[in-house]
Parts: sequence; C-alpha cells; structure tokens
Amino acid sequence: MDCKDFQRMIPGFLADELDNYSLEGFLNHIDMCKNCKEELTIQFLIEAGIQRLEDGSTFNLANELQSTINDAWQRLRMRKRLLKMAYFLQVVVFAEIIAAFALSVALR
Repeated sequence: MDCKDFQRMIPGFLADELDNYSLEGFLNHIDMCKNCKEELTIQFLIEAGIQRLEDGSTFNLANELQSTINDAWQRLRMRKRLLKMAYFLQVVVFAEIIAAFALSVALR
C-alpha cells in the first residue's frame, strides 16, 4: 500500500468501513509510515475533536486514536478467526454431504 491509498482509506477507517484486506494493509502501513500516521492523527483530531467540542465533553484524542487503532487490530483478528471457522465448517458440511451420498449409494 502506498501513501495515497492510505490517505484515501482514512475516512473509511474512521467510519469502520474497511474490509479485512484493506484494514490489514491500512494498519500495517500505520506502523511503517510516520507521515501517514501523522495524517491519520490530524484527520482524527479534526473529526473527533469537533464532535467533542460540540458535545462539550472532555477528551484525550491521542489516547482515543491509539485506542481506535488497537480496537481495529482486535476486530481484524476476530474477523480472521471467524473466517477460518466458517471455512472449517464448510469443509465439515462438505464431508458430511459426501458421507451421506456414499451411504445412500451403499444402501441401494
């Protein structure tokens, strides 16, 4: 992923709309590119900061951004586990269909 792709994905990241593949690339890019992390920080500060100011609530945006990134990593890991579980269940169902077919043929 290059920096332009990353910057286009920032709104999707902040809205939690990235698919697994995009989210993983986005999060890995944050770890490698200081400039893009700064751009994400700026956009997060603008979006979340304005909302907090309108609400009149107190905030620590630096901690909130890191929490958002950590939550995204956690969601990504959970999504990957769920996908692996879905693939496993598909294999089990396929094996059961083959076994049922084999039994029906054997009983004829």
